[in-house]
Amino acid sequence: MHRCNGEGRRARWHMKMGMGGGHRHGRGGQGRGGRRGGRPLGHGDLRLLILSLINETPRHGYDLIQEIETRTGGTYKPSPGVMYPALEIIQDLGWAEVRTEDGKKTFHITDDGKAELERETETVDAIHARLADLLRAEEDVDPTDVRTAMHRLRHAVVMSARDRLADEARQCRIVEILNAARDEISSLE
Repeated sequence: MHRCNGEGRRARWHMKMGMGGGHRHGRGGQGRGGRRGGRPLGHGDLRLLILSLINETPRHGYDLIQEIETRTGGTYKPSPGVMYPALEIIQDLGWAEVRTEDGKKTFHITDDGKAELERETETVDAIHARLADLLRAEEDVDPTDVRTAMHRLRHAVVMSARDRLADEARQCRIVEILNAARDEISSLE
């Protein structure tokens, strides 16, 4: 039997997430989220990050994916298969609502969502600190960390190609650079 109040929704969310209650305060900065190759977000953190982002401004799903990629310097981009179930859960919990604007579903935070952010301020701050650390980590990247280099290259390409000033000549130059890099890597023995 489901309870109708906010605590009932919160308890169901924790059951869905396999958690005993509350978020894992303080985790992720060290260990899994803090080491190279680890996930920048711990279990349940994506939902709080989404809430904090839609608290800044209402957003649609694809915009949330792109914003998270930007805030991690391209090292993490949630897939639609991760993003949309998370959005569904925060709607089920009453933390966000969907409005259709210009033919797109836009997610808006509710009063219950704001209350959840307030309850989880410490965790939200830790999440944003980890994302900021990813952006600052560029200088001390292990030169043998191919995966991180690939993520950063992808991010640079996406940001450069998406730039409003990215005309056809710029797009062609990006393709030339990428083709030259591919050829050089392929020729390695």
